[in-house]
Amino acid sequence: MTTAMKGGRGYVLARAEDGTPAPTLYLYDVLGVDLFGGVAARQVIDDLAALGPVDALDVRINSPGGDVFEGIAVYNALARFPAKVTVHIDGLAASAATLVAMAGNKIAIAENAMVMVHRPWTALMGDAPELRRQAETLDKAWSSMLATYARRTGRRAATFEQRVAAAGGEWWMTADEAVAEGFADAVTKPEKQAQVFGLHRFKQVPAQLAASAGDAPPAACPTVPRVAEIAAPRIETPAREVMPLAQRRRIVEVLRLSS
Repeated sequence: MTTAMKGGRGYVLARAEDGTPAPTLYLYDVLGVDLFGGVAARQVIDDLAALGPVDALDVRINSPGGDVFEGIAVYNALARFPAKVTVHIDGLAASAATLVAMAGNKIAIAENAMVMVHRPWTALMGDAPELRRQAETLDKAWSSMLATYARRTGRRAATFEQRVAAAGGEWWMTADEAVAEGFADAVTKPEKQAQVFGLHRFKQVPAQLAASAGDAPPAACPTVPRVAEIAAPRIETPAREVMPLAQRRRIVEVLRLSS
């Protein structure tokens, strides 16, 4: 199953054809499914299993992130895939999407692409014991993320934790910086077709990246990577029939904060 690219977003697993030496997995969406789509880890796992034996797999990423556990599941699926996996960061690998990128035997990043790392974030309500329990869950998720970065880059987890703290919570890297820090192996020619989206989730978006954003900001709230599982609300009439996309996105952010 694939979701056709629309407005630069979608999920596609394209088999190798004439001119393409390997099947290509396009992760051009949010990790995890919400009212507006997204990439489900279960779907990626099933599609990779259905692909059959191949010698190589290209993975192309342009994602603002999403659910940290969905990202970990996709990372693990690619890490155990019995083929050479080459990851291409075409536009943006942010938040949980950086975990997926770490699964590549080789990681290439477009000259005009960026990488961003931050601590996991969630929205919740409850009494003091519940808040402490969720805080512990966030700390454990962050430790898991740091371990994944350290394993791929060969650097200490504490180094990355310090980088994020020094950057004010969001550590943005250009292509050259991503290579220098071990998040990529090589810089490739600029990728003109990968229009970034979902930047409203972050607080410190670099100006050059914000200028190329493909969506309007619905709500000024950093929401990824999130760790809380939030059930979708019941809707009698499809939202797309009664309100514009920007307003629907704002409603989703409010629902996340109130869940």
